[in-house]
Amino acid sequence: MSQPSPLDSEDRVTPGTGTPRRAPVARRSIVAAGSGNALEFYDFAIFASLTPVISKLFFPSGEPLAAILSTLALFAVGFVMRPVGAVVFGRLADRRGRKVSLAIAVLIMGVTTVLIGVMPTYPQAGIVAPVLLCVARLLQGLSVGGEFGTSASFLVEHAPPHRRGLYGSFAFFSSTLGSVLGAVVVLIMTVSLSPGELDSWGWRIPFLLGFPLLVIGLYLRYRIAESPEFEEIKAGNAQERSPLRTLFTQHWRAFLIVIGICVGFNIASSTVQVFALTYIRSVVGLSAVQALTTVIIATTVGIFLVVAFGRLSDTYGRKPVLVFACVLAVVLPYPSLLIIGLTGFGPALLGQLVLWVPVAAFGGAIPALFAELFPTKVRASGFGIAYGFGSAIFAGTAPFVATLLIELSGNKTSPAWYMVAAGVVTLVVVIASVDRRARGRS
Repeated sequence: MSQPSPLDSEDRVTPGTGTPRRAPVARRSIVAAGSGNALEFYDFAIFASLTPVISKLFFPSGEPLAAILSTLALFAVGFVMRPVGAVVFGRLADRRGRKVSLAIAVLIMGVTTVLIGVMPTYPQAGIVAPVLLCVARLLQGLSVGGEFGTSASFLVEHAPPHRRGLYGSFAFFSSTLGSVLGAVVVLIMTVSLSPGELDSWGWRIPFLLGFPLLVIGLYLRYRIAESPEFEEIKAGNAQERSPLRTLFTQHWRAFLIVIGICVGFNIASSTVQVFALTYIRSVVGLSAVQALTTVIIATTVGIFLVVAFGRLSDTYGRKPVLVFACVLAVVLPYPSLLIIGLTGFGPALLGQLVLWVPVAAFGGAIPALFAELFPTKVRASGFGIAYGFGSAIFAGTAPFVATLLIELSGNKTSPAWYMVAAGVVTLVVVIASVDRRARGRS
């Protein structure tokens, strides 16, 4: 007899009926959860946008490509700690509550973002500078590892049963909004300052602006109500004493499904959100202002596509939306890079918009699906740890691998085949493992 799908059990997809959900509470929850996500990815966006500057200041080298590769490798370091953060914060969220976990995560991210803004550079402190930067990235990875899975679970648990896809999509919506905000700030700095001013002190300003976001995020998360579903298990004193053990003994299949879906999603999303800017500037040759402007426009469009696909996943189910995303992730990368390679503002923007469609389809459907794969007692741990491993392995390394592929092959479109292979893997996982009935139910 075949093993039942992790989505077959009603108690994993249908929340309890004890705590009523009021619309104002749900809206505040979206804003509070989104504020932290925005801060997390605001930092990742400014780090990616400032890669050429950071590479010169912290990794001086006679070979520009070596400096960029070093910086992209440091970018991946932030992802290495994601599984660790998911273990720490996931257990906290499943034992003590989503609210506590989310507040601590946003505090760590905000503080380390500001610290990067005041760090000495290599000319000022020598080897100490990149070491300090590495430590900060590790702490940020720890924070974001506990952020996304817990906040997405929190949003889904506040949602009406037939709107989980829509509510869950705001997890990726807010993270993308943070990316847009980061890119806008860097663009303003680039336009307003001379290259010398940007290199000497201007690059610090985007990091220091993380402080007001930290204050806002902490305030909003302090005032939110706890997840209704967690309140129900807490009222019955039914929290898992060891969420991690339960996760790997009883829900290992769901864990593997999440990682399998992360292959295609993380590589595609990291390519379009992180690598695209470096590619357009270093390979295509657009100016920093032109490249950043195309990224901002494409990502803004992507924000609204994410919410649209989240709503579609409520109507038609998670599986059809994910199959659609996988097919596009296989078909579109090569033509999109060809378009970007035509050189010019228009082609660069159009190529990114093409890539954003499958990324938005993934981002709209997976928060609710991943939350539905695990019962409330281990949801934050299961979602967070599995997604953290997927991000560390695939998202964190995608920009490095893409840059290395171009260097080794001499082919500017070679990263496309990496995305295609990832899309095929995830398509197989989705078809074989995801229950078509996975959708919000009234």
